[in-house]
Amino acid sequence: MIDKTQEEHDLQVIAELKRQTNSFRALALFVISLLIFSAWFFHKVEKWDWLDSFYYLIVTLGTVGYGDYTPKSDAGKLYAMALIIIGIATFGFFAQQLLKRQQLRS
Repeated sequence: MIDKTQEEHDLQVIAELKRQTNSFRALALFVISLLIFSAWFFHKVEKWDWLDSFYYLIVTLGTVGYGDYTPKSDAGKLYAMALIIIGIATFGFFAQQLLKRQQLRS
């Protein structure tokens, strides 16, 4: 028979996992929105086609940075700098959430 404190702990863990699931959904929506808006931005401002815009985003946010596509306009450069900061922070938050989720499951 499980004692009361173990049941309470299990309920708290389940509640936290549900909150994290909501956080993951919000994060996924944010990332998708960021990618779509950013691709549109580079398509319009830098006059890149859609594939090149998405390619640049993946290479930049993945911190690879081949350098084959770089923003030429001031607006594109400023947006790319902000995008890099936001992207790194977002991936850091995602990693933190994964680690927290793993810790809860153990």
